[in-house]
Amino acid sequence: MILSVSLVYFSLLLLFFWLLGNVFTLLWQDYFIFRPRRLPLHYTYQFEQDFTELFLHTPQGGRLNALWFKHLNAKGVVLFFHGNAGSLARWGHLHHFFQRLGYDYFVYDYRGYGKSTGRRTEALLYEDALAIFDFVKQHFTAEKIVVFGRSLGSAFASRVAVEGQVKMVILETPFYSMHNLFYTYFPFLPNIFFFKYYFYNHRYLRQLTCPIYIFHGTRDWVVPYACAARLQRWLKPTDEFITIPGGGHNNLLFYDLYNRKMEEFLK
Repeated sequence: MILSVSLVYFSLLLLFFWLLGNVFTLLWQDYFIFRPRRLPLHYTYQFEQDFTELFLHTPQGGRLNALWFKHLNAKGVVLFFHGNAGSLARWGHLHHFFQRLGYDYFVYDYRGYGKSTGRRTEALLYEDALAIFDFVKQHFTAEKIVVFGRSLGSAFASRVAVEGQVKMVILETPFYSMHNLFYTYFPFLPNIFFFKYYFYNHRYLRQLTCPIYIFHGTRDWVVPYACAARLQRWLKPTDEFITIPGGGHNNLLFYDLYNRKMEEFLK
Protein backbone atom coordinates (compact mmCIF):
# COMPACT_ATOMS: atom_id res chain seq x y z
CA MET A 1 0.00 0.00 0.00
CA ILE A 2 2.79 2.42 0.95
CA LEU A 3 4.62 1.52 -2.26
CA SER A 4 1.51 2.25 -4.34
CA VAL A 5 1.00 5.64 -2.70
CA SER A 6 4.68 6.50 -3.21
CA LEU A 7 4.40 5.53 -6.87
CA VAL A 8 1.35 7.79 -7.31
CA TYR A 9 3.15 10.74 -5.69
CA PHE A 10 6.24 10.10 -7.81
CA SER A 11 4.12 9.99 -10.98
CA LEU A 12 2.38 13.22 -10.01
CA LEU A 13 5.75 14.83 -9.38
CA LEU A 14 6.99 13.79 -12.83
CA LEU A 15 3.78 15.12 -14.39
CA PHE A 16 4.27 18.44 -12.57
CA PHE A 17 7.80 18.84 -13.89
CA TRP A 18 6.70 17.83 -17.39
CA LEU A 19 3.96 20.46 -17.34
CA LEU A 20 6.37 23.04 -15.91
CA GLY A 21 8.89 22.27 -18.64
CA ASN A 22 6.26 22.67 -21.34
CA VAL A 23 5.20 26.01 -19.89
CA PHE A 24 8.80 27.08 -20.33
CA THR A 25 9.26 25.72 -23.87
CA LEU A 26 5.81 26.69 -25.20
CA LEU A 27 4.73 29.84 -23.37
CA TRP A 28 8.02 31.51 -22.45
CA GLN A 29 9.95 30.61 -25.56
CA ASP A 30 8.96 33.87 -27.26
CA TYR A 31 10.51 35.85 -24.43
CA PHE A 32 13.80 33.98 -24.50
CA ILE A 33 14.17 33.89 -28.30
CA PHE A 34 12.89 37.28 -29.43
CA ARG A 35 14.33 40.48 -27.97
CA PRO A 36 12.88 43.18 -30.24
CA ARG A 37 13.14 46.92 -30.01
CA ARG A 38 9.87 48.44 -31.16
CA LEU A 39 9.85 51.70 -33.07
CA PRO A 40 6.98 54.14 -33.72
CA LEU A 41 5.86 54.46 -37.32
CA HIS A 42 7.08 58.04 -37.42
CA TYR A 43 10.61 57.01 -36.40
CA THR A 44 13.23 58.37 -38.81
CA TYR A 45 16.28 56.20 -39.46
CA GLN A 46 19.65 57.93 -39.43
CA PHE A 47 22.40 56.41 -41.59
CA GLU A 48 25.39 57.88 -43.39
CA GLN A 49 24.35 56.43 -46.76
CA ASP A 50 21.14 56.94 -48.69
CA PHE A 51 18.58 54.16 -48.46
CA THR A 52 15.07 53.26 -49.46
CA GLU A 53 12.55 52.38 -46.75
CA LEU A 54 9.88 49.85 -47.70
CA PHE A 55 6.81 48.18 -46.20
CA LEU A 56 5.82 44.75 -47.50
CA HIS A 57 2.50 43.10 -46.65
CA THR A 58 2.62 39.36 -46.01
CA PRO A 59 0.06 36.65 -45.09
CA GLN A 60 -2.19 36.92 -42.02
CA GLY A 61 -1.57 40.52 -41.12
CA GLY A 62 2.18 40.74 -41.62
CA ARG A 63 3.52 44.24 -42.32
CA LEU A 64 7.30 44.17 -42.67
CA ASN A 65 9.56 47.18 -42.59
CA ALA A 66 12.67 46.88 -44.77
CA LEU A 67 15.69 48.98 -45.73
CA TRP A 68 17.50 48.80 -49.06
CA PHE A 69 20.95 50.38 -49.33
CA LYS A 70 22.00 50.59 -52.97
CA HIS A 71 25.55 50.51 -54.30
CA LEU A 72 26.42 52.11 -57.62
CA ASN A 73 27.29 49.30 -60.07
CA ALA A 74 26.57 46.66 -57.44
CA LYS A 75 27.89 43.14 -58.00
CA GLY A 76 24.77 41.82 -56.34
CA VAL A 77 22.80 42.08 -53.13
CA VAL A 78 23.28 40.75 -49.61
CA LEU A 79 19.86 39.71 -48.31
CA PHE A 80 20.44 39.92 -44.57
CA PHE A 81 18.40 38.10 -41.91
CA HIS A 82 19.37 39.69 -38.61
CA GLY A 83 19.73 38.39 -35.07
CA ASN A 84 17.16 38.20 -32.31
CA ALA A 85 17.74 41.59 -30.66
CA GLY A 86 17.18 45.22 -31.63
CA SER A 87 15.65 46.59 -34.81
CA LEU A 88 16.68 48.06 -38.15
CA ALA A 89 17.98 51.07 -36.25
CA ARG A 90 20.79 48.73 -35.18
CA TRP A 91 21.12 46.32 -38.09
CA GLY A 92 20.98 48.96 -40.80
CA HIS A 93 24.47 50.12 -39.91
CA LEU A 94 25.96 46.95 -41.39
CA HIS A 95 25.49 48.52 -44.81
CA HIS A 96 29.03 49.91 -44.36
CA PHE A 97 30.53 46.43 -44.36
CA PHE A 98 28.74 45.03 -47.39
CA GLN A 99 28.73 48.16 -49.52
CA ARG A 100 32.49 48.49 -49.29
CA LEU A 101 32.64 45.00 -50.81
CA GLY A 102 30.49 46.16 -53.73
CA TYR A 103 27.03 44.90 -52.78
CA ASP A 104 23.58 46.27 -52.17
CA TYR A 105 22.37 45.58 -48.65
CA PHE A 106 18.76 44.55 -48.00
CA VAL A 107 17.51 43.93 -44.45
CA TYR A 108 14.08 43.78 -42.83
CA ASP A 109 12.58 43.56 -39.35
CA TYR A 110 10.65 40.48 -38.24
CA ARG A 111 7.11 40.75 -36.88
CA GLY A 112 7.14 42.62 -33.60
CA TYR A 113 10.50 44.27 -34.33
CA GLY A 114 10.89 47.97 -35.11
CA LYS A 115 7.96 49.10 -37.25
CA SER A 116 7.00 45.58 -38.36
CA THR A 117 3.75 44.12 -37.11
CA GLY A 118 1.80 40.87 -37.14
CA ARG A 119 1.16 37.75 -35.11
CA ARG A 120 4.29 35.63 -34.78
CA THR A 121 4.52 31.87 -35.40
CA GLU A 122 7.29 29.75 -36.87
CA ALA A 123 5.29 29.13 -40.05
CA LEU A 124 4.48 32.82 -40.51
CA LEU A 125 8.07 33.88 -39.94
CA TYR A 126 9.13 31.49 -42.71
CA GLU A 127 6.40 32.81 -45.00
CA ASP A 128 7.60 36.35 -44.35
CA ALA A 129 11.17 35.40 -45.20
CA LEU A 130 10.02 33.81 -48.45
CA ALA A 131 7.98 36.91 -49.33
CA ILE A 132 11.05 39.08 -48.77
CA PHE A 133 13.09 36.71 -50.92
CA ASP A 134 10.51 36.89 -53.70
CA PHE A 135 10.69 40.69 -53.61
CA VAL A 136 14.48 40.67 -53.89
CA LYS A 137 14.31 38.17 -56.77
CA GLN A 138 12.25 40.68 -58.71
CA HIS A 139 15.29 42.96 -58.80
CA PHE A 140 18.24 40.55 -58.88
CA THR A 141 18.93 37.29 -60.64
CA ALA A 142 19.58 34.30 -58.41
CA GLU A 143 23.34 34.22 -59.08
CA LYS A 144 23.61 37.77 -57.69
CA ILE A 145 21.85 37.12 -54.38
CA VAL A 146 23.94 36.39 -51.29
CA VAL A 147 21.75 35.09 -48.47
CA PHE A 148 23.20 35.97 -45.07
CA GLY A 149 21.81 34.72 -41.75
CA ARG A 150 23.00 36.07 -38.41
CA SER A 151 22.18 33.91 -35.35
CA LEU A 152 18.36 33.68 -35.32
CA GLY A 153 18.41 34.83 -38.93
CA SER A 154 20.24 31.65 -39.92
CA ALA A 155 16.88 29.85 -39.70
CA PHE A 156 15.35 32.07 -42.38
CA ALA A 157 18.46 32.25 -44.54
CA SER A 158 18.66 28.47 -44.69
CA ARG A 159 14.98 28.18 -45.51
CA VAL A 160 14.76 30.72 -48.34
CA ALA A 161 17.90 29.43 -50.06
CA VAL A 162 16.13 26.12 -50.66
CA GLU A 163 13.71 27.96 -52.95
CA GLY A 164 16.31 29.12 -55.46
CA GLN A 165 19.88 28.71 -56.63
CA VAL A 166 21.39 31.74 -54.95
CA LYS A 167 25.02 32.76 -55.22
CA MET A 168 25.89 31.54 -51.73
CA VAL A 169 24.65 31.23 -48.17
CA ILE A 170 26.68 32.76 -45.32
CA LEU A 171 25.73 31.97 -41.74
CA GLU A 172 27.23 33.75 -38.74
CA THR A 173 26.84 32.21 -35.26
CA PRO A 174 24.06 29.83 -36.37
CA PHE A 175 22.54 26.94 -34.40
CA TYR A 176 21.74 23.36 -35.35
CA SER A 177 18.10 23.76 -34.28
CA MET A 178 16.27 25.58 -31.51
CA HIS A 179 15.53 22.21 -29.97
CA ASN A 180 19.22 21.32 -29.94
CA LEU A 181 20.17 24.74 -28.56
CA PHE A 182 17.80 24.27 -25.63
CA TYR A 183 19.35 20.91 -24.75
CA THR A 184 22.85 22.33 -25.18
CA TYR A 185 21.95 24.68 -22.33
CA PHE A 186 20.13 22.00 -20.33
CA PRO A 187 21.67 18.62 -21.24
CA PHE A 188 20.49 17.07 -17.98
CA LEU A 189 16.80 17.43 -18.90
CA PRO A 190 14.92 14.57 -20.58
CA ASN A 191 13.96 15.02 -24.20
CA ILE A 192 10.23 15.04 -23.55
CA PHE A 193 9.16 18.67 -24.00
CA PHE A 194 7.24 20.37 -26.81
CA PHE A 195 8.44 23.56 -28.47
CA LYS A 196 6.69 26.46 -30.15
CA TYR A 197 9.73 27.16 -32.36
CA TYR A 198 12.01 24.42 -33.67
CA PHE A 199 13.91 26.14 -36.50
CA TYR A 200 15.60 23.02 -37.89
CA ASN A 201 18.52 24.60 -39.74
CA HIS A 202 20.15 21.30 -40.60
CA ARG A 203 17.11 20.08 -42.54
CA TYR A 204 17.47 22.95 -44.99
CA LEU A 205 21.26 23.11 -45.20
CA ARG A 206 21.45 19.52 -46.38
CA GLN A 207 19.20 20.40 -49.34
CA LEU A 208 21.38 23.25 -50.63
CA THR A 209 23.59 22.90 -53.68
CA CYS A 210 25.00 26.45 -53.53
CA PRO A 211 28.18 27.25 -51.55
CA ILE A 212 27.70 27.47 -47.78
CA TYR A 213 30.06 29.34 -45.46
CA ILE A 214 29.65 29.30 -41.69
CA PHE A 215 31.43 31.46 -39.10
CA HIS A 216 31.44 30.67 -35.40
CA GLY A 217 33.55 31.69 -32.42
CA THR A 218 34.85 29.31 -29.78
CA ARG A 219 33.73 31.60 -26.94
CA ASP A 220 30.17 32.15 -28.04
CA TRP A 221 28.07 31.82 -24.87
CA VAL A 222 24.77 32.65 -26.61
CA VAL A 223 24.97 29.89 -29.22
CA PRO A 224 27.67 27.56 -27.89
CA TYR A 225 30.23 26.45 -30.44
CA ALA A 226 29.20 22.79 -30.15
CA CYS A 227 25.65 23.66 -31.24
CA ALA A 228 26.93 25.14 -34.51
CA ALA A 229 29.68 22.58 -35.07
CA ARG A 230 27.04 19.87 -35.51
CA LEU A 231 26.07 21.54 -38.80
CA GLN A 232 29.37 20.46 -40.34
CA ARG A 233 28.06 16.98 -41.05
CA TRP A 234 25.57 18.48 -43.53
CA LEU A 235 28.10 20.56 -45.46
CA LYS A 236 29.45 19.63 -48.85
CA PRO A 237 33.22 19.11 -49.34
CA THR A 238 33.44 22.51 -51.06
CA ASP A 239 31.68 24.35 -48.20
CA GLU A 240 33.59 25.89 -45.30
CA PHE A 241 33.07 26.03 -41.55
CA ILE A 242 35.33 28.80 -40.27
CA THR A 243 36.22 28.65 -36.59
CA ILE A 244 37.20 31.99 -35.02
CA PRO A 245 39.41 31.19 -31.99
CA GLY A 246 38.29 33.30 -29.05
CA GLY A 247 35.38 34.82 -30.98
CA GLY A 248 32.14 35.56 -29.18
CA HIS A 249 28.59 36.00 -30.37
CA ASN A 250 28.70 39.68 -31.32
CA ASN A 251 32.32 40.46 -32.15
CA LEU A 252 33.39 38.29 -35.11
CA LEU A 253 33.51 41.41 -37.28
CA PHE A 254 36.59 42.52 -35.35
CA TYR A 255 38.67 39.43 -36.18
CA ASP A 256 41.09 39.45 -39.12
CA LEU A 257 40.21 35.89 -40.11
CA TYR A 258 36.54 36.81 -40.42
CA ASN A 259 37.29 39.85 -42.58
CA ARG A 260 39.78 38.01 -44.80
CA LYS A 261 37.34 35.21 -45.45
CA MET A 262 34.43 37.55 -46.11
CA GLU A 263 36.48 39.48 -48.64
CA GLU A 264 37.53 36.21 -50.25
CA PHE A 265 33.93 34.99 -50.58
CA LEU A 266 32.41 38.31 -51.68
CA LYS A 267 35.22 39.75 -53.79
